[in-house]
Amino acid sequence: MLKFLIDADTGIDDSVAICYALRQPNVRVVGITTSFGNTTAPQGAENSLRLIKMMDPGYEVPVVVGENKPLFGDWHGPEYHIHGSNGIGGVELPETDQKPLDMKAEDFIIEMAREHGRELTIITLGRMTNLALAVQKEPNLPQMVKNVIFMGGTFKERGNVLPHSEANIFGDPEAADIVFRAGFDLTMVGLDVTHKTQVTPEALAKLKKYASPENQAFADYIIKATDDVYFPFNHAQNNCLDRSPVHDPSALVYATCPQLFKTVRVPARVECKGEFTRGMIVTDFREYPFDAQYVNICVDVDHVRVLEKIISTFTAKAFKI
Repeated sequence: MLKFLIDADTGIDDSVAICYALRQPNVRVVGITTSFGNTTAPQGAENSLRLIKMMDPGYEVPVVVGENKPLFGDWHGPEYHIHGSNGIGGVELPETDQKPLDMKAEDFIIEMAREHGRELTIITLGRMTNLALAVQKEPNLPQMVKNVIFMGGTFKERGNVLPHSEANIFGDPEAADIVFRAGFDLTMVGLDVTHKTQVTPEALAKLKKYASPENQAFADYIIKATDDVYFPFNHAQNNCLDRSPVHDPSALVYATCPQLFKTVRVPARVECKGEFTRGMIVTDFREYPFDAQYVNICVDVDHVRVLEKIISTFTAKAFKI
């Protein structure tokens, strides 16, 4: 049994990642912490709670509201044109009676690490602020858990905020650099692979056609959110016609099926300054590289099988997509 703690800024692609994890028979999501980015941390927690109710995994998934700003400076707020007014495309999912736990996200992360130990994988889908605070409070955290997988960064692919910077890392590069230097077994699922994996209306039509009864609500939700908000944004931002990259779900697919990805292992740091390079992942291939921890970076992916894995997770077992 794989044990995941997911840290998310629960927007549209985060929601697919969370629902994917909740539907994996060999995965137990021990909790979700939220941060700022696609939406606010409190709104992300509300979205996560409603997703848990919709998916009804058959076990309790605690949710904790995390940091709503970076380690240094302020945050201007979410970009509503990307993920909608509530972070999930403006779709109103049914309310739930479950409430977030009344504790700090970093304390919850440490508590889960102590409870589950080397069985625990921490997966971050947004800024790394909560994890950075946790490792500052508990420096032994990297040795306590199995590994950390994060969606963010770019190696050779273009950035989506600055020329070489991706939004999750750019949003709090100081936090990311703390995590990079902490000593985790760390894997980056960045734009080099998420840009190669694209969801299309044809894929969503298959999801709607073959979704099992317990997943019809998810199919209806994600099709509406994607059609109303995500496809139009990617058309305007990236000249994508009826398609969009599969960002956060790719990190969860890596966590369950790493054989679908190719990685390289290199020393890496995060640039925290620079007018055009803030948030850039800096790798060093010299004979005597700078003082940095080694990071596993995804550089290629079987994008067809990744998308099939995501879609087929929500289909009836009698069908093969």
